Amino acid sequence: MKIDNFDYFKVGTIFNPLILDGPVKPVNQKITILYPTRLNAMAIDPSKIVENHNMKYTPGEVVFSTRIFIEVSIELVDDNGIMVNEEMRDRETVIKHACLLMRKAFGYDKGMAVTIKNYHNLKHCGLGSTGCIQAGVAAAVNHLFGNPIPPEWLVRYLAQNYGEEIDGNADYLNPVQCIGGSAASGLYKGGVIVVAGENTVIAEGSIGEEYEVIIGIPEDYVFIDSNEQFENEKENLNSFLECGNKYKHEIAYNILHQFLPALYNRDVKVMGDVIWDYRYHKGSIKNCAYTYPELPELMERLASIRTENKADVLSVSSVGPAVFAITREAEYIVRRFSENKLKIVRTKIHNDRYVVKLLE
Repeated sequence: MKIDNFDYFKVGTIFNPLILDGPVKPVNQKITILYPTRLNAMAIDPSKIVENHNMKYTPGEVVFSTRIFIEVSIELVDDNGIMVNEEMRDRETVIKHACLLMRKAFGYDKGMAVTIKNYHNLKHCGLGSTGCIQAGVAAAVNHLFGNPIPPEWLVRYLAQNYGEEIDGNADYLNPVQCIGGSAASGLYKGGVIVVAGENTVIAEGSIGEEYEVIIGIPEDYVFIDSNEQFENEKENLNSFLECGNKYKHEIAYNILHQFLPALYNRDVKVMGDVIWDYRYHKGSIKNCAYTYPELPELMERLASIRTENKADVLSVSSVGPAVFAITREAEYIVRRFSENKLKIVRTKIHNDRYVVKLLE
C-alpha cells in the first residue's frame, strides 16, 4: 500500500509492513499494562513534517515521558473479532487499527478484547493521546506474544502506519504525521528521549525525583477531532517548512553539542536552554498558533517563568495548546498557570518503560 497525499485510509491498512520469520504464537492470554503519556518539547527539523514519504516522517523530536498513565488490558479470545470497552468507543478505530497491525505482523487470526481505563481524554491538544493508545495496545499485544518485536522496530512500525480517529466515521482513519515519540516513551527506559531520522531513538536519559511536571491547558480551548485540526495544520505547513529550512542546521548543532551532553549529565537547565531557543527564538510558538490563536500572547506572559529561573524547562507540547514546565518550584508554576486561566495537570517524569500490572 502506498500513500502520496493526506487521504483517509481504512482501519488496518499497512503502508510499511513488518516482516517476521513466520507466524508468532502467544505465550500468555491476558495482560494489563500502564503506558505513559509523553510531552513533545521540540522538533529537530520541522520542515520534515511536511514531507510525506509513504507515511515516513523524519523531523525528529525531544520527548519527556510522564506518569500520566493509561491502563490497557487485552485478553485473547477464540473468535476473530476485536472488542473494545464502551468508554473507548470514540477511539475504537485507533484501537482496532493497532490490534490489526499486530495481528498481521504475527500472522495471528483470532480475536482480542481490549479494555482501556484511566484515559484522560485530553484529545488533540499536544499530549499525544492517540499515539499513547496505539502504542499501549501494541505493546500489550507484543508482550502477550513474548515481545518478538524489539522496541526500535515497534516504534518505527507504529509511526509509519499511524492514523487518528475521525468523529462519526467507524471505518477510516486520518493519516496524521507521526514521529514516534508516544511509542518511544513507553518502550524505552528514558524519562527524556531524543528521536531522530526515521523514527529512531538515539538517546535516552533520566530526570530526578526533585522535579515536577506542571501541564496547563487553556480553559477556553475547545477540543476538536483530528480531522478538523489536521485541516487547520495543512493550511500552515509552509510555516513549518520555512522554519526548518532556516534553522535546521543550528537546531541540530544545539541538539548534538548542548542537549545530548546535558542529557547524559542530567543537566535539565541546559536541556531547557535548547528547548527555549527553539520555541521562543525560532518561530515555533507562532507556527503553532493555528491550534490556539492566543498561544503567542500566552507564552509571552509565561516567559518570565524561565527567565527568572522558576522552571528549567518551559515549552509548548507538540503544536499545543497544552504548555508545560519542568520545575523544582511547583507551587509557583501552578499559581502562574492558574492566573493565566490554564487547567492544571500535575505529574512527574517516568524514567522507565511501560509497567506490567497483570500477566496470565
